[in-house]
Amino acid sequence: MKQHRTVILPSFATIFLCSLLLSASFTAFGAVMRILSMEKNLYAVEAFLPEMVGEDSLKVIGERLKHTKHIDSVSFVSADSALADFRRHFSGDMLDLVEGNPIPPFFRVTLDEASKNPADLVEVRNMLAREDFFEEVQAPVEWVEKISAWKFRMLFWPVCVSALLLFTLSLIICNSVRLSLLSRRLLVENMKYAGGSHFFIEFPFVLQGAILGLFGSGLAVTLLAAILKSIADVFPIVSANLSGLGLSLALVIVLVTSLSGYFSFRTVRAFLSIKRNEQD
Repeated sequence: MKQHRTVILPSFATIFLCSLLLSASFTAFGAVMRILSMEKNLYAVEAFLPEMVGEDSLKVIGERLKHTKHIDSVSFVSADSALADFRRHFSGDMLDLVEGNPIPPFFRVTLDEASKNPADLVEVRNMLAREDFFEEVQAPVEWVEKISAWKFRMLFWPVCVSALLLFTLSLIICNSVRLSLLSRRLLVENMKYAGGSHFFIEFPFVLQGAILGLFGSGLAVTLLAAILKSIADVFPIVSANLSGLGLSLALVIVLVTSLSGYFSFRTVRAFLSIKRNEQD
């Protein structure tokens, strides 16, 4: 590898860049999958009640909501529970500006699986808004519509880019091994004429390809992980959405190393087959 560094180093640099892009693509795909997994939680409507509602009225309203079209589950959130949940997720400084508890009690309803689409969410929101016993009805309609409109593109482009990068990596590895074979063609032919087995001739090239893939992808993954860690230190919300990143990056290393070894083997085997046919 040291003797043929003029051939190997450009291939190593290209494998590193492709692995970096592949890692970024896998990371983006994982982020998209997490967003889509949370999308179902967005299909919920919160219907706020006046501050003073009797227990009997709450039971009647709850039962009526349970029998409403498109609704799967109904839960009542008291004013105290809503305030405690707000304090867990946000700073309490905002509440110090007002007296008492500014958050009213409300019903949270979720849609059934068949109705989890923007049109049914809007229908349920409008239907509850027409009820006299609710003061305000809220639903994340804009977010649901945006995710629904971009869902195909959010999945399509990371998959296409990943497939394109894997194809590019395969070509790069094949060309790298082919150039390495051409530069050592006389040595390989002498080894074959001296009675060297296919394994004896193929093994150094397969090892070289695997090493290039391992170190190239390993360096790319390390760089990407360092970049993401720096971003997560500045934006803590990013850190909360990096679960499973280590597995994705490890998959990139295994995938690139395996591809490098496999296509190195295929290229050398094809070269030896051509030589055998020429002898015949």
